[in-house]
Amino acid sequence: METFGRGCLYIIMGIGVLLLLAIVTQSHINIPIFIAIPLVILAFYIAKKKSDKKNE
Repeated sequence: METFGRGCLYIIMGIGVLLLLAIVTQSHINIPIFIAIPLVILAFYIAKKKSDKKNE
């Protein structure tokens, strides 16, 4: 469960950074689905890796 929460946190932080970037540049940011899905998988992979390292 810790990995899921941490992964969601990373995704929310990434969305926040993109939102801030869009506001500052006053533009639209379009991310294709074939790029978004690997980014979500990467966020959960990093979260799992950190959880595994913490449990050692």
